[in-house]
Amino acid sequence: MKTVGIVTYFKSYNYGVWLQAYATERFFEKEGFDAYIINYANRLENQTTKLAFKEKNRISGYFISFLKAIIFGRVTYYKKGFGNHLYDYYKLSSKEYTSSTDMKNLKYDILVAGSDQLWNPNRTYGKLDSAFLLQFGNCEKKISLSTSLGSDTVRETDKHIFTEAFRTFDAISVREEFAYEQLCDLTELPIKITVDPTFLLEKEEWIKLMKKSTINKIPSKYILTYFVSSNKRSTKYYSIIEKYARKLNIPILAIQFSRAKSTPYDKLILGATIADFLYLLNNSTLMITDSFHGVALSINLEKEFVAIENVENPERVKHLLNELGLENHIDLDVDEYNTIDYKSVSEKVNCSRIDTKNWVLEAVKSTNIH
Repeated sequence: MKTVGIVTYFKSYNYGVWLQAYATERFFEKEGFDAYIINYANRLENQTTKLAFKEKNRISGYFISFLKAIIFGRVTYYKKGFGNHLYDYYKLSSKEYTSSTDMKNLKYDILVAGSDQLWNPNRTYGKLDSAFLLQFGNCEKKISLSTSLGSDTVRETDKHIFTEAFRTFDAISVREEFAYEQLCDLTELPIKITVDPTFLLEKEEWIKLMKKSTINKIPSKYILTYFVSSNKRSTKYYSIIEKYARKLNIPILAIQFSRAKSTPYDKLILGATIADFLYLLNNSTLMITDSFHGVALSINLEKEFVAIENVENPERVKHLLNELGLENHIDLDVDEYNTIDYKSVSEKVNCSRIDTKNWVLEAVKSTNIH
């Protein structure tokens, strides 16, 4: 059985990080590989799980993050939802690593740069992380699977880094057309646009996972909200949420990792696990979110949703919804809302899922993809 080592974000305060990491590992396992998440977290991801860290790369961030941890329970609820459950959702490498140098002698048959914003230097303290460019280890194949730049343009200073790193790859795929346009001239390999790994698992598998949830006593109908943008306290967010709550006349359940109120809610869910998140989403009447993966899982579970545009990082959701003909669901006015025709949408998702699966399996067999 061939071994697969996956580097990706996997333990941040973010459901999307956990969902895509779990899905990537699970996909390779289902295809007959012995897959592991390499227990590597870059400096920023490691620090964000501590009581104090350099939030937004500012010195004042240490003080602000400490206050959030103490006053609003940030670390407590992280541990409740994520930190205490690492081994419930992942098969991790036996050793923990802190740099690509530590991993120089790692041996896997296949190394995979996973999804999410691995190639966005703003997520790695302003510098591309060589580990996320697979500049380590001994292997037969190196591929990227739906890796993303977020919404950031490749800097001139980083183009050479990408070009040199890509010389060591056997196949490259990215998640958005935006990333394709930025990177296609930096390598002789063809770049494939593939779906987010969460779409590689079908609805039934996510429903199976949510059975681990311990959530109970929820309303029969409710709006679920989950936000990742720092703009979530804006009047725009408040307005959209309150209009839908009035129109539907149902309560709002908000998932957060802090006691600090950011958007309107009737019930606050603190420190929900991955299974809890999936359970709450699957049982919701409507999801309102600015999270890419909040939107992606809503689609995979065939749930009604409204995407509030995350102006800090809009490209990911735009690409996904444009591909599925759902672009009108961004900032959708309550009076214009119509239920989603999931028969059509799910057919498109399934075609993309099959296309990505075939590409990955061919990538790990061939020298490169042409």
